[in-house]
Amino acid sequence: MTIPDNDEILAMLDRLETIPADSLESDLLDFKLWENSKNSLKVAVEYAVCFANSKGGALVFGINDKVIGRGNAVQGVGHFCLDQWKQAIFNDTRPHIHAELAELNVPEGTGKLLVVRVLKGNDPPYGTSAGLFKVRVAKSCMPLDPTEFARMQVRSGVVDWSAEPAQNVTFAELDAVEIARGRNFLRRYQPDSPLLSAQISDQKFLESLGVVSTGRVTNAGLLLFGRQDIIREIMPQHQVHYVHLSSPMQAARNASWTDGLLAIIERLEAVFEGPTNPEYELSFGFTKIRIPAFPVDVVREAVLNALTHRDYLSPNEVLIRHANTQLAVTSPGGFLGGITPSNILRQEPFARNRRLAEAFEKLRLVERAGMGRSRIFIPMLRYGKRIPEYESNGERVTLRLFDGSVDERMAKLVAKWSKEGRDLWLDSLLILTYMQNHQYIATPEATNLLQTSQREALDILESHSMPPLSILERVGRSKPAKYHLTRGVARDLVGRAIYTHARSIDPDRDKEAIRNYVQDHGSINNSELRELLGLGGSGSAKVESSRLLAKYSGESGFLEKFGPTNKPRYRLKADS
Repeated sequence: MTIPDNDEILAMLDRLETIPADSLESDLLDFKLWENSKNSLKVAVEYAVCFANSKGGALVFGINDKVIGRGNAVQGVGHFCLDQWKQAIFNDTRPHIHAELAELNVPEGTGKLLVVRVLKGNDPPYGTSAGLFKVRVAKSCMPLDPTEFARMQVRSGVVDWSAEPAQNVTFAELDAVEIARGRNFLRRYQPDSPLLSAQISDQKFLESLGVVSTGRVTNAGLLLFGRQDIIREIMPQHQVHYVHLSSPMQAARNASWTDGLLAIIERLEAVFEGPTNPEYELSFGFTKIRIPAFPVDVVREAVLNALTHRDYLSPNEVLIRHANTQLAVTSPGGFLGGITPSNILRQEPFARNRRLAEAFEKLRLVERAGMGRSRIFIPMLRYGKRIPEYESNGERVTLRLFDGSVDERMAKLVAKWSKEGRDLWLDSLLILTYMQNHQYIATPEATNLLQTSQREALDILESHSMPPLSILERVGRSKPAKYHLTRGVARDLVGRAIYTHARSIDPDRDKEAIRNYVQDHGSINNSELRELLGLGGSGSAKVESSRLLAKYSGESGFLEKFGPTNKPRYRLKADS
């Protein structure tokens, strides 16, 4: 069931001839009489909070929900300002709620109704600025239960569950083997860390990681260093389930792990360093590239992200489904902090379990500032694999990594550039991956691909058409900037024919347009040519314009150059 739209609400009004509006109400819909703008706005703020804390909903003002007969029930609303109401709902809610408001025209009463529509919130619990917290239960808005309030705060990341003291757990319940494992991880990634000093006791080591605080073991400390029996007793929801599918219908391995997180990471490393993760060897010249189906570093990063951001109050497990062509890592709990699959590459990271994330960082297992996504995407794209994909239904997040076949041309090109000291960052790899299957890329496609604004996408494309990158060439006269691969990159990545086809957009049309312009106006310069062909004023557009002028003013061309050397103009040759 979904929140009713305006047409559905209007259609419901005919049913008021035989039933009261109260009978049409649900957990997603409520009707209210209009009092005045001030009092009704107060009601709207409370209902916005109520709906945002549940599944969303619509509140319709101007209806008496207790009477039968459309003429009696539909009374309409008085004067109000949509923009002022929308701003007031935003200002009077915490976190702020963006409500949708709409007027509905009706023949009865004052002639219009007001609909306040609110979507399910991404960061509950929501409350009014006065501290009122409500949630939709059936057809009523009820005060939020203190226990559920606390759970919502944890699930939304307002309260850091991983920093909370673990229930009745002392230092004695921790496992010396797991603490030693933590030191080994740190020794592997930062052998000169001062935390590895022999003078630092186990307790001081854990205090430095932040997982023991004021002498008490945190939930993060128990998950990382607790004895398995204690973890099972106190945190039965903690489980990582690994399934290796040898075929769509058959599991070669099905394992559930409930021990400490560091032990689980080591188990997964062993799995993906073994025969279940085959390597493909690629040779060019004297260079050999070994390409695993799923790089161990990428798998580790994906699983660490799942463990760090999962909702540990959910009874669901972290699930790793390992098939021949796809690895899917699913974590309980939706995205936080406004992150979605369509902006995750650019949005600032938001950790649900900050203390746990900080401990992983201090052990040098993860990096902050959003680098984790680059550590997932870059290796996959460098090997010529498909772009990883995130998806979420609000209750869980899944990351899909793809193997399939290796694109040898992409892997060779990136390896060659790397050998030359020309390492590529994520934007460049995304563009190259896209161009493997498309002749052109324009700002709309780049905006979606790079998950950025059109202005920023254009800037990125421009930077890739200029030294030192010089991956793209801008062509064509359309207003949205349009680019194809440069000759050398196209030759190495997709073949010579693609470059030739992309360059021949319609050279005859450009040629005739230039000839006609010069015949009409006597001459043309670089700026006028760019305006004529719609190339814009970018650096690469100026280069393209100069190239065309040089081409058509050569020995076999129809133009000749004249005027100052620094500001030349071009006119028709006498014999043209």
